[in-house]
Amino acid sequence: MNFLRELKYTAISMIFTVEGMFWTVAYPIILSSLFFVIFSAINTRGISAAVNTGITETNPHRVIFNFIPIVYVIPMEQEAADAALREGSIQVFIEDDLSIRIYKNGIAQTIIKNIVEQIKQTDALGIPILPSAYRKQYIDSKDEQNNSMMILFYSLLAMVSIYSMFGSISIPERIQANISKLAVRMSAAPIKRFRIYLAGVLFFVCFNLASNLLYIGYVMLVLKINLITDFAVTIPLLIYANLFGTAFGLCIGSIPKMAENTKVMLCVFSSLFLSFLSGMMSVSIKTALDTSFPLLSKINPIALFTDTLYNINILHEYDLAPLFFIVYSGFIALFLSIAFFNAREVQYDSL
Repeated sequence: MNFLRELKYTAISMIFTVEGMFWTVAYPIILSSLFFVIFSAINTRGISAAVNTGITETNPHRVIFNFIPIVYVIPMEQEAADAALREGSIQVFIEDDLSIRIYKNGIAQTIIKNIVEQIKQTDALGIPILPSAYRKQYIDSKDEQNNSMMILFYSLLAMVSIYSMFGSISIPERIQANISKLAVRMSAAPIKRFRIYLAGVLFFVCFNLASNLLYIGYVMLVLKINLITDFAVTIPLLIYANLFGTAFGLCIGSIPKMAENTKVMLCVFSSLFLSFLSGMMSVSIKTALDTSFPLLSKINPIALFTDTLYNINILHEYDLAPLFFIVYSGFIALFLSIAFFNAREVQYDSL
């Protein structure tokens, strides 16, 4: 019963804290929504359909353009071309001499220009133009999810999976007498400190894990992004990452000569910096670091978790999972050793 009471008080102190609820529950959902909106806007700038192209009936190359999949031929007279370009009903008009008319620059106009230049060069070489040459597909189109947006979502999940640290910072403040007055009174009371530690660790791991699952559910059900394909392996990884975050919070929270707000900001900046190195802000940074300093991605816990999530759920490769557990186990052991060293039995002159 005493353990359950400790668990209850820990839950109340977390749930009714605005800062804790924001960082663990609201922040991942808000940031993932921003990622989705930004990348959706970027992705819609590409060419998803054929280019509306105006061509006269007398154009000697009209038959060739009819066989090119990216070109949607719209027969029209030259006199009507300018008005059609302004209205947007066509994007390019091709003259009989293969010169082109456009109203504005863009990807579609560049594509048609390159096709026209290729036809001109073929004519200049005296090579017969075969429609089949322009129907060839030199690049196979496959439905793959390995894009930069997925890396950002995995990096975000890796970052928030250690946010159990924000709650576990408060555990030493309740039982370490050289940190707070509450801890002074708790130290004088006949209670078992290990029970307080255990209740706090258990709650914050479970609470943050639930918020991670909420984030995954939001991304998959609301944003319609297939983020996780192997839950059986991903969930144990998330649990272990939450244990890492809790151990890190205990380590920071046990530092005696540091204000509470300073400890929180240290956790915030450390998580953001490690996430920055893992590619959450820019995938090109992660690529450059992996090329220049490959060891960094193996010891950066967030970068390692990002790579592990990507390999398991996109590539269906599990080679990084053992390294993940080894590195995280080392960090957890280090942080817990520091935390318990700071919280060891100490004789004080006065409390």
